[in-house]
Amino acid sequence: MAAQCGPDNSDPSAATTTPAPAGTPVPTATAAVTGTAGPATSAAPTGKPGPAKALSSDDLLKALLTKADVPGTTKSDSGPAGGDSKTVADKAACQPVLDLMDAPNAATKPAAAVQAAFKTGSNLGVMVQLYQFGAGQADKAMSSAAAALGSCSSIPSTVPGNDNEKLVVSTSKLSYPTLGDATLAFKLSYTGQTTAEYSYVFVRSGDAVINLSNVATASVTQPDQALVKKQFDKVKAAQ
Repeated sequence: MAAQCGPDNSDPSAATTTPAPAGTPVPTATAAVTGTAGPATSAAPTGKPGPAKALSSDDLLKALLTKADVPGTTKSDSGPAGGDSKTVADKAACQPVLDLMDAPNAATKPAAAVQAAFKTGSNLGVMVQLYQFGAGQADKAMSSAAAALGSCSSIPSTVPGNDNEKLVVSTSKLSYPTLGDATLAFKLSYTGQTTAEYSYVFVRSGDAVINLSNVATASVTQPDQALVKKQFDKVKAAQ
């Protein structure tokens, strides 16, 4: 799976353009990415897409956070998102969670998708993906994932493109300050050929979705509120 839970050829600690490990080694440090957890306000996506400009890949690339925006970054990379192995949930009802994390490989793909990876410490990283969906599709993607999380705390999965690697993905929904039209936050850990933990925040602005996560091998922290707000502001300005 390309986006942060499934096998591909990337390693967050190397700040490559593909933020999803799933078949190659993941961070080996035990420290967590520096971040500030948000107060328990709202985690469930609500509302319909608001009117906004549909962003192209170039627009999204320009709106991505840069190395200067992410404190402690020692290495970064950015580019188009997608093109890696899809992770398939054994239970179809849980697939929306995996699809939101890996939108470029989902059945309903965004019209444009870009990503950036930032190395912020020894084997620690901050990952960002920006998606531009068709009308109404972003709202459906986030709402479907939020609904699935309620019954998908454990998601046994298979990665057909990585020799049918078997994964066990564990999730727990988190609270986070609401931004934009909808906000969804959850923690994810997976066990397969390697192990890793991710803490995700998804923010929807019209038909655009921000996917920002911290990654570590253990004790991962929630993404910093100021950083998420900065990425949201850049996307909103582009719209």
